[in-house]
Amino acid sequence: MVGIPDGWSGDDKRIAKVFEFGSFARALAFMVEVGLYCERVDHHPEWTNIYNRVWVDLSTHSAGGVTEKDLALAAHMDKVFSR
Repeated sequence: MVGIPDGWSGDDKRIAKVFEFGSFARALAFMVEVGLYCERVDHHPEWTNIYNRVWVDLSTHSAGGVTEKDLALAAHMDKVFSR
């Protein structure tokens, strides 16, 4: 079993979190910043945005579950969100 980061839910197959922002613009800015990071590390989330919320599911499909790549991406998302 992977160690699920604080504030995230899930299991060995996936981890998930909903990020809520003060506006659509802030949610979009979060997605853009995280998206550029994802391109650099070649690891991409499954995510959905509706107005001021971003729903995220992380899993490394080629590995069949959560890996260090997912945990690193979750930590990066939490860091960006906390700013």
